Amino acid sequence: MAQMELGADKREIAWSALSLGVTALVFKGAAWSYPQGADTIWLVGAATLVAVGLLGARDIWRVRREGAAA
Repeated sequence: MAQMELGADKREIAWSALSLGVTALVFKGAAWSYPQGADTIWLVGAATLVAVGLLGARDIWRVRREGAAA
């Protein structure tokens, strides 16, 4: 059986989406388990999601730039 192989940029996009999803689930669980602090938890979660998104975008940009150079 032949294996499906994704391009490097598509793999980075998939990993970035997965990391955003997992991060959101962690903060959703934290806010659910401690409802008194849900507002603060979501505030910190939003900042964390922005950071994770920016780091993922940086990696996608790097991979696409390296692919164009090759």
